[in-house]
Amino acid sequence: MPVRSGGLCVILLGLGVGWGAGNVGPIAVSLTHSFGVSLAAVGLLSGVAYFAAIAVATPLVVPLAARTGVVCATAVAAVVMSAGHVVFAVSPWFAGLLGARIIVGAGTGLALVAGPVIARELGGVRLLGLLGGSISLGIAVALGLGSALEDAGTNWRTGFVISAAVCALPLLVLPPRLAARPAPLPKRAFVTAALRAAALWRLAALFVTVNGVPLIVGAWLVAYLTRQAQLRPAAAGGLAFVMFGLTTLVRPLGPSLARGSRAFPTLAAGGSLIAAAGLAVLAASRSVTLAILAVVLMGAGFALPYAVMIDAAGRLFAGQATATLALLQTGPNVVPIVAVPLVGSALDARHAPLAFVILAACVAAAGIVNLRPPPASTPGAHPHVIDHRRRPEHRP
Repeated sequence: MPVRSGGLCVILLGLGVGWGAGNVGPIAVSLTHSFGVSLAAVGLLSGVAYFAAIAVATPLVVPLAARTGVVCATAVAAVVMSAGHVVFAVSPWFAGLLGARIIVGAGTGLALVAGPVIARELGGVRLLGLLGGSISLGIAVALGLGSALEDAGTNWRTGFVISAAVCALPLLVLPPRLAARPAPLPKRAFVTAALRAAALWRLAALFVTVNGVPLIVGAWLVAYLTRQAQLRPAAAGGLAFVMFGLTTLVRPLGPSLARGSRAFPTLAAGGSLIAAAGLAVLAASRSVTLAILAVVLMGAGFALPYAVMIDAAGRLFAGQATATLALLQTGPNVVPIVAVPLVGSALDARHAPLAFVILAACVAAAGIVNLRPPPASTPGAHPHVIDHRRRPEHRP
């Protein structure tokens, strides 16, 4: 029962994380009208405030989990995300929306570490794939439903009431037997040594590609397609749903598509290059046909490396999966702080295709540097390095 409820908890947590990442994109233009701000200001809201809060909160999950247990940290994440959406739904001021996104980002930062740790303990690579799929499903549904509500003339606040309810769902199925199990608190020497490991930085580039770039694209995809390909918001939201919906399907399938010693480089490099091709096609999109091709390539490409990437991170330093994930999640949270408002400014200035070409080049580079798989356990980052394949960090 704990494993079953834990798996459902992880999936619902991922759904809430994704929902919170995708629910601003469809209403970006409405926010400019409601509050008299530019798209760059909306980028500040959906990008800078949100991801800065994630970046600050991500390391905090390590001492929180060490003191109270990973499941308690998960519960805190769900409550904080839900509360942030409530504030967003009721705030009459743009500054209140900024504060609300900071609250949501703080909860998301906790969830993005606590969720994978529980998933890896209870279900290994398979549950990690399902977690990744649930995150992308949340983004897909938030973009699709939000665009449909927007096209129907529904008040944009309605979507954030729904978001609050979705983020609270994990509280109903927390796995009780893991609640008192603390995660190990890393020493400062571990962090210093880990940052000197080349394998960590190669994985960090892949984390930015898989977890960060889709959020940058998702923040502006609906607005870009409505301007660039002249699509209605519902149609543009439908394509955004296709992109993240495909990611939902492919993430759990990734590990079964490549096995053995070549699984990591095949999925990491291959997926990144496919995603880069999708970004390049998106930059050239002037028609529905090209837009469909772009979202299919991006949806599959961003999804393929997810499970093997998270598993490699968990095995990189013996006994320090939580701390390692906290380090690696920093990049996907920091990069969008800069990238989201920059892409919004480029969209305002009609230079968005160039922004997507630059993103494509960065994604391709991240794939190439990960042609070399990371080791199962990296010496020097922990005083007692052991192989995770022989002795896992935790077993329920």
